[in-house]
Amino acid sequence: MKKAKVLSLVLCLVLVCSLVFTACDNKPTETATEQPTETATETATETQTEEPKEVEKPARIDMTTLYYFGDATDNAAQKFAFKNYVSRTYGIEFYLNTPARDTYIETINLQAVSGDLTGLVYLFTGYEMIAWAQEGIILALDEFLKDNETWINVVPEEWKELYTWDGQVWGIPKGADGTPSYFIRTMRGDWLEAVGMSKPETIDTFYEVVKAFTYNDPDKNGQNDTWGFCSRNVWLMQDMFQAHDARLNHVADVLPIWNPNKDIWEDSVIKPEMAEAVTFLRKCYSEGLVHPELFSMSSTNVRNLVSNGQAGSCYYWDTWLISWENAVKKNVTNAYMVGIGAISKTITTKINQYGKDMGAPNVLMANTAQPKEVINWYVTLMWGSPETFFTFKYGIPQADKNGKEGYYLDGKTVYLLYYQLNTETDTVVGGATPGLTNGHPDYALDVGSFGYVSAYNSGKPSWDADQVNISSANLRRRYDILNEYNDGRLYLLAESMKEPDNIEFTSVKGEWATAGLKYVSDCMVEGIAPAEALKAYLTVVMAFNPQLTLDTMNAKLGKTSEQNYAAIWSTMN
Repeated sequence: MKKAKVLSLVLCLVLVCSLVFTACDNKPTETATEQPTETATETATETQTEEPKEVEKPARIDMTTLYYFGDATDNAAQKFAFKNYVSRTYGIEFYLNTPARDTYIETINLQAVSGDLTGLVYLFTGYEMIAWAQEGIILALDEFLKDNETWINVVPEEWKELYTWDGQVWGIPKGADGTPSYFIRTMRGDWLEAVGMSKPETIDTFYEVVKAFTYNDPDKNGQNDTWGFCSRNVWLMQDMFQAHDARLNHVADVLPIWNPNKDIWEDSVIKPEMAEAVTFLRKCYSEGLVHPELFSMSSTNVRNLVSNGQAGSCYYWDTWLISWENAVKKNVTNAYMVGIGAISKTITTKINQYGKDMGAPNVLMANTAQPKEVINWYVTLMWGSPETFFTFKYGIPQADKNGKEGYYLDGKTVYLLYYQLNTETDTVVGGATPGLTNGHPDYALDVGSFGYVSAYNSGKPSWDADQVNISSANLRRRYDILNEYNDGRLYLLAESMKEPDNIEFTSVKGEWATAGLKYVSDCMVEGIAPAEALKAYLTVVMAFNPQLTLDTMNAKLGKTSEQNYAAIWSTMN
């Protein structure tokens, strides 16, 4: 149904954010030497790629992307060598525009306005994609790709659905391997043992645990120097809001959301449950159970509080369970982490959402020369064959497994050669990769349906032998936590249900989110009464005609909104 294909948008972590932001936060340290390596690959068999059906090669492909062989100023020689290699090998001139991470969005927005941005452009979220589509500066992709064999047979349908808006596909995910991707509360298991408590399942037992983590000296150093939990504003406290059924959206913005238990769109701020949630958070803040700088602290500093043994828990991407455990073990050998997929209170079902890695969107600028040729060859090169896929993900293919970067394909075995031994520290470190695609579920090493497996030749045989087993064990552990809580407490959040997509909402989303965040911080930190903070919130959002957004989104579900802004507002005036 077209309704099911309305775009829901991603922010990482991360994944972004990325995913994107989580993804950006999780980049390996770029330590590879900046030496051109084309000469090492001149004897390698050049890739044979089936041409897109009835589509000629474009003269050039422009790509604007993030973290191409690291950040903008990293690994210049590798960037240059790779560009030359793919341009020569595929007979298409590649141009890579790679703005710095800190100013990426600002840079591409300015370039888009000036008309200097062309070709394929990587965005952080689908919200940006919708805005660009509404402004007419990007092209829909369906018609261009309707005969492309890779698009039809290899690109997953859920990728196409992810960035469908108004009945057309406007973006293609940068890609990912399709593993579970969601937030959990990671907590020090050894601290639980130290204070004689069990992993909390409810918000009440959670409060008792974090109070003990703060005042009962869980690290046994005789000092009062720990906090029960840490957060960066509301982003890393989502589970506490969810427990009260006062949900934030999928990237922790305080905005209208879809309630999966009632299948209806609502504004959590005007629910009585939100007043309960912020009252609980005020209690935690006033008792010193959370680091007091949560509304001004950077993500890096928050993560370091856990890594350095100062905070006992944090709500973050599930992959950080492993990262934090490795960090705390450096100072406390018996330290370990446990994962909590959901905390209950007001509700006991469909508490926390989870998803699958797919990636943020690449879009096609409307001013692109040869747009059909560009998008067809982009899709075919990224995912059309193992050789091209691994090249655009891992780097220049090497002649044998003794190469020092990129990869070597030996049948179904993929040697990841960018992992190399640092002889000074006797540790294996990950070098830089192009990352123009971030993955594909079928190509995923060790777990994908195409059967490709990982291997290494780092210069440290013991590390190479252990690595596949370690990676597999970590992946199983992530799935174990998912399976433990996927008994009704977790739900798969459909892309079309992540955020309202009506223009009346998207045009004021930023101001709305700011008002919502202020409501929480006023109650939690400033001690302002929820009723007073609610009036201040409504003073802002009533100018947005908020009822229209709820009514529009619920009408798509065949529902009538249960909340009435005007009625609530009238009681305050």
